[in-house]
Amino acid sequence: MLRGVSGSTGDLHQRSLARVGRTLNNKWRIDRLLEVGGMGAVYEVTHRNGRRAAIKLLHAHIAFNPEVRKRFLREGYVANKIDHPGALAILDDDVAEDGCPFLVMELLVGESLAGALTRFGGRLPPIDAVGIAAQVLEVLEAAHGSGIIHRDIKPGNIFITTSGHTKLLDFGLARVRDGMLSLVPTAAGVVMGTPGYMAPEQARGLPDEIDARSDLFAVGAVLFRAISGRRIHESPVAMDLALAAMREPAPSLGHVVAGVEPAVVRAIDTALAFDKGARWQTAREMFEALRASYGRLSANPPQHGARVLRGPAERGDAPSLIAQVAFGPEHDKALAAERERAREAAQGLSIISLELESES
Repeated sequence: MLRGVSGSTGDLHQRSLARVGRTLNNKWRIDRLLEVGGMGAVYEVTHRNGRRAAIKLLHAHIAFNPEVRKRFLREGYVANKIDHPGALAILDDDVAEDGCPFLVMELLVGESLAGALTRFGGRLPPIDAVGIAAQVLEVLEAAHGSGIIHRDIKPGNIFITTSGHTKLLDFGLARVRDGMLSLVPTAAGVVMGTPGYMAPEQARGLPDEIDARSDLFAVGAVLFRAISGRRIHESPVAMDLALAAMREPAPSLGHVVAGVEPAVVRAIDTALAFDKGARWQTAREMFEALRASYGRLSANPPQHGARVLRGPAERGDAPSLIAQVAFGPEHDKALAAERERAREAAQGLSIISLELESES
């Protein structure tokens, strides 16, 4: 199954939009459609007690497929195993009146990397892209340490908050190696992931060869896309992208975009090595490579161009807030503050969960 391929994107959007203004289970008022994906739609909602949250609702046309429902609900349980504030925790799950399951989660303020790329014409300054990727790598370090391989890292699954923190979303395809959770089918020949960001071994449908280095390849592919404005292989046809991933090494970023800091090129090219033995072996290794490249980027900041998030001065050459959160001297403090903020949000939604249980 190749994710991200749909012939009815417009229909999905219209059907998802039609839910706005309705109330789920006499408790959650749907205020606004935030995003529509292949499996479900994400909404901003308000509980009848006034607390705001986000709800991810499975699309009706696939809601009664047992395997799809299982994978959808798995997202929350897998994410909750990761002890890092960059992994969005799921606080509750329920089923709407029409039988569609949904997940209740913290409401994030910001935009996805896919949205940021669209807003800024397809490319970001390298310093922003590096800061985003570094934060994703810290989440992956925690995930991989818990035996979890994400398997679907792409711009749409990376969210940038207005405080400069990056969140890694959608663990619905994650593979859990400790066997404690039921898994997505991983039979040989079953291709699961998003064309354009899959490592060669993933595109070939070889589950036993997919490991942490496959996720690092995807991070490299996201960085390549964010800095160059194109994917590592180009085709409008999903199957052609998968075939290219199986057979063709990624081009060097330095051959596609002129003037990129060599340390950034090296970090990305290593992540995208066709042979996984030649890639960064751990998320921490890749993070440290990006940290070194950030030192060079921050010494020579661009004098113009849009930022995803600027510093407080709002100057064109202001430091990237995202990169500051990732690498700055206040990194540990910022991470601790985000952990506390996420904990408080989770506690608030947990109160709602208790209400839902007691009132049902």
